[in-house]
Amino acid sequence: MQFREIKQHHLPAVISIGVLFLADCLAFFLAYSLTDSLGSETVGIKYPFRVLALVIFLIYISRCYNPAALRSRGQEAKTIIQLIYVVGIGYVFYKIFSKSISIDKAQYDLVFLHSFLFLDTLFRFIIRSIQRMILGKGIGMRNTILLGSGEDALHLADEISRNPSYGFRLLGYFEDEDSKSLDRYCSRLGSQDDIESYLENHTVHEMIIALEIHEHEKLLNLIGRFNANNICMKVIPDMYETISGQVRIETLRGLPLLDINPDIMTEFQSILKRGMDIMVSVLVLTLLIPVNLVIGLLIQLTSRGGIFYYQIRKGLHGREFTLYKFRTMYINSEKTTGPVWADKDDPRITPIGKLLRKFHLDEIPQLLNVLKGDMSVIGPRPERPRIINDLMEEFPYYSHRFKVKPGITGWAQIRGAYDTSLADVHNKLKHDFFYIENMSLLLDIKIIFLTIWAVIRGRGH
Repeated sequence: MQFREIKQHHLPAVISIGVLFLADCLAFFLAYSLTDSLGSETVGIKYPFRVLALVIFLIYISRCYNPAALRSRGQEAKTIIQLIYVVGIGYVFYKIFSKSISIDKAQYDLVFLHSFLFLDTLFRFIIRSIQRMILGKGIGMRNTILLGSGEDALHLADEISRNPSYGFRLLGYFEDEDSKSLDRYCSRLGSQDDIESYLENHTVHEMIIALEIHEHEKLLNLIGRFNANNICMKVIPDMYETISGQVRIETLRGLPLLDINPDIMTEFQSILKRGMDIMVSVLVLTLLIPVNLVIGLLIQLTSRGGIFYYQIRKGLHGREFTLYKFRTMYINSEKTTGPVWADKDDPRITPIGKLLRKFHLDEIPQLLNVLKGDMSVIGPRPERPRIINDLMEEFPYYSHRFKVKPGITGWAQIRGAYDTSLADVHNKLKHDFFYIENMSLLLDIKIIFLTIWAVIRGRGH
């Protein structure tokens, strides 16, 4: 479900999701009524609300509550049928083998399953067809701006104008000079330097970047400039390699576009990830109470200063928070140097600090940040504001990391080197972007095991 469209106060998106939900519920109760009329009441077949909740959940995770009508109706029906049919058949076989019902009684479950799938796909086909018809009349369209005026931009403008059911209302294009060819479809709104002021004064839902080949180097700068805006940004396929393959491919119903900033995780996946964060944090903090007491005592005995070190970092959406760590450096170690990265043999690190860093034990208190919600167990490492400001001058697309919560460990930490130079940062950014665009619970579990192995091997510094 693309809640970005709802966050943009796009009323047609809210209505379409509601209609789809009601259609699924109606199909469920009609299928139940049909099954009941065939005699399921006499054999004790019941479908309580928890079954309906499961059906809605399955449709939800299959991303079939997408308010846009761009997805093929046949593909949407195929997805729903495959997922619910497999789960439904599996459930029936489970009830048979567990002797909850007999094979004769299982026929009612099968009648319900097939009835629901038929009715639901029929209702959705009708709804999507009506939705396309309404969009074709210019109702409920998404305001769209185009960046570029070359052949690709011209092709996109032509496709959009000939296919209003795509749902794009092309407001105009941004380019340094007028394009007579593109003016046939929309007007020039200004140069690329005028985009910010236009966005401040107009409601824009989509930004399509259609630069020419010689302009591809501008792409990352554009992503960095507008990544924080609540706008869906899309690029054309031949720019894909320009951003190192770090995007999630989504071709929209024949229109050759790639969404470079989709919702990273579904709401359900986000809830699961948060639940796992809390569970892991509580478990590890409880088990390591004796270890933490010993670490605190050693820090106090070996150097002057407190046990903990507090530092301001930037996290989700660029918000600042206080990060907790066991102190591994002498106090006032950055008084003369300011915020700088630590070298492998940094003289500012205390003897016990070297041991803590080697086995990543200094990061245990960050589990408190996880419990507070500032961080996740898995994610890109958070950095200090001053260093981030310097990095964003060199890497404008660095802000892409703010799309997810920072983590104690992550794909970049187990694959890349420590940040000691700009080359290291560039390498780790690639790994961070890979994680951001491919994050899942399975990948998080894999990273946790790889992190445990790295800690055992003492690969920190």
